[in-house]
Amino acid sequence: MEFNLFKKGRFTFYWVAILLYVVFFKAELDLNFSVIFVFLGLLIAIESSEIAVHAIDILGKKLKLSPYVGGVLSSLASNTPELVIGGFAVLAGKTEFAIALVTIATGFNILMLGILIMLGNRIRKGPIELPQEVVDVEVPIMRVAIVILGSIFVIGIVEFVVEVYNIVQDNVTDILPRLPHEASLLMVLTYVAYLYFIVKHNLKMVEKKPPEENLDSTHHSVGRNVLFGFLLLSFAGIFAAGEIIASSVEFLAEQQHIDEFLIAFIIGAAASVPEHFIALLAANKKGGIELGLGNLMAGSMQNLLLILGLIGLLSGLAAWMGIHPDANSIHGVPLIHETDGHVVPFILVQIGFSWLILLLIKSSITDDRRLDTYEGFTVFVAQLFVFVIFLKGILGI
Repeated sequence: MEFNLFKKGRFTFYWVAILLYVVFFKAELDLNFSVIFVFLGLLIAIESSEIAVHAIDILGKKLKLSPYVGGVLSSLASNTPELVIGGFAVLAGKTEFAIALVTIATGFNILMLGILIMLGNRIRKGPIELPQEVVDVEVPIMRVAIVILGSIFVIGIVEFVVEVYNIVQDNVTDILPRLPHEASLLMVLTYVAYLYFIVKHNLKMVEKKPPEENLDSTHHSVGRNVLFGFLLLSFAGIFAAGEIIASSVEFLAEQQHIDEFLIAFIIGAAASVPEHFIALLAANKKGGIELGLGNLMAGSMQNLLLILGLIGLLSGLAAWMGIHPDANSIHGVPLIHETDGHVVPFILVQIGFSWLILLLIKSSITDDRRLDTYEGFTVFVAQLFVFVIFLKGILGI
């Protein structure tokens, strides 16, 4: 990747667009302008995260990280828009939207993972042989994630049944399923421990390699100061995009009465598919499939543990500070959204499905360390089934 004048020109365009937003959006705008700002924010977020991913990829090569670990770390940058958009949404009183966005983005990660597995089988004319590194790195965190997601799903179902029983008994209470903030903290700590483990594991693997294998002359022309400068600009662009999208969504939901979950689905698709489609295009390159698997698997883990946990903690902080107490509760973030007298259980359904799909992927990894076409197809169809239920059965589209 070259950080040329074209990239700098794109950065200039982004910042001009951000200034236009600051000047004009606070005025009373109609539906068309707010929709334009949503997609403008998405464009800034996607392009900024793409540049951040490439910068981290070059840093990974300089630090001699393996392709799989490089994919894990680059996925942190590619998932930053979801965290930033969700964070601003929480501060704007749209906590359900923030949680829905993260779970929907997870669904698209899983969808793209199924496609990558099928594509990888076609390219290699056989099952994808998973390196030992994947088994050593991913299986432990998958086991923890399976326990966490299973617990959230089961407790959510139990609390919902109790709520229905209380309503039937005319003893209405406010115990709709919530993810406690303490649980959110444990989820974040779990993922931080996972990151520490994979970096430590990679350093051990590098030490075992012969000196000539550790040498990498690629990308030496790009200085670290330049990389850090572009990283800083990229993340600043992502934060600005998050503010643009969150404010626009707030306007669309409150002034135009457009369903928040429909907006979350569109943004989740627009934010997730383009960045992960790049991984599919790179599958033909050496190490491309492993890099894509690392990016998509790690992206799912990040969304379900790190991003969801951080949004839960931010919601707890907002509740403690009295910011939108109607949306941010000290008891935790909602797993079922209640609006206009009816409930939308998609968040709980997606968490439950992610629990099951992780069981499927873990079984495939530990059984024979291979992923075949049929397994990729089942992952893809199962997630597509959940989206169809969401769009037709829940939103009624």
